[in-house]
Amino acid sequence: MSTFQFKAKLYGVRGSYPIAPAEGTKVGGNTACLLVRTSDNIVIIDAGSGIIKLGKELVPEILKHKENKDTPFHITMLFTHTHSDHLLGLPFFAPLYFPNVHIHFIGPATLGVDFEQILRTTLEPQYFPVSMDELQSGKTFRNINENMFVYFNPDDPEPQIGKVSDNEVTFSTFSIYTMKYYFHPKDGTYLYRVEWKNKKLVFATDVEEYVGGDQRLINFSREADVLIHDAQYTPEQYAKFSGYGHSSYPMACDAAKQAHVKKLLLYHHDPNNNDDMLRDIEKEAQKLFHASELATEQWEWVL
Repeated sequence: MSTFQFKAKLYGVRGSYPIAPAEGTKVGGNTACLLVRTSDNIVIIDAGSGIIKLGKELVPEILKHKENKDTPFHITMLFTHTHSDHLLGLPFFAPLYFPNVHIHFIGPATLGVDFEQILRTTLEPQYFPVSMDELQSGKTFRNINENMFVYFNPDDPEPQIGKVSDNEVTFSTFSIYTMKYYFHPKDGTYLYRVEWKNKKLVFATDVEEYVGGDQRLINFSREADVLIHDAQYTPEQYAKFSGYGHSSYPMACDAAKQAHVKKLLLYHHDPNNNDDMLRDIEKEAQKLFHASELATEQWEWVL
C-alpha cells in the first residue's frame, strides 16, 4: 500500500556526463532523471544515468504487480530532448527487460528524425548488444509537440494525449503540459509542467535565459510550487560558455522571482563543479532568491 498520493523524486542532477569523484559526492553524480508519480501512474522524465537506480527500485513493484494482476505494468517516459546525457541510462533501465511491463515513450522528433527512430538508433548493435525489439517489454512511441499534453484518467495507468487547441475535457487530476524551448542546440528542448490537483512542478532543464528573462518560460512556470531550472554555470563560467544552451544560477533565480514560484531547485550541475562549489552557488543563489535550493539526488516531494 503506497504511503503517498503524489511523489516527485530526482535521480539525476548533473549535466553533460556523470561523475564519480574520488572524494564522493553528496549532491549526486548522475545525469538527468526525474520521477513523478501517483499510486497508479508512473512518469519518468529523461533517461540519464540516474534512471538505472530508479529502474532497480521499481523491480519489486513490478514483480508484485505480476503476482496480483494479469494486466501490464505501465510506465510513461517523457524526454526533454535526445542529447546523450539524457539518454545514456536507457539501455540499463531494468523494467525494459520484463515481459509484463509496457513502456510508453513520448518525446520530440529532432531535426526531422522521428523520436522512435532516435531511440532505436541508440540500441543498434554498433552501440549496444541488445536491440529495441529484443527487449522483452511492450513499447509504444509518440512524437510530442507543444500543442499536446499528457494526462491520466482515474484508475487507468495508460497515458492519454490531449491537444491544447481542442480544449479537451478530461477528468484527470494528473496532467503534464509541454512548452518547446528553442534556444538549445540544435533543435531545442521541451519543458514540462506537472500538475497534480492544485500543485505544480516545472522541469526546465537545458535552457538558457534571455536578458530580462524568457517571458514564455516565466509564464509557463508562474506560481509553480517547484521550479527545477537549469543553473549549470556561475556567472564567470557562463561568460565562457554563453550560447551553449545552459543558464547561470542568477538567470535561474531571476526566472523564479519573476514567475513567483514557491521553491527553486538549481539543476543540471556542471560536472566540473564539486560539492563545495555547488554549496557556495546555493548560498549565493539564496541571496538572489531566498527559496533557492540545490537539486540533489536525495530530493523528493511527497504529498
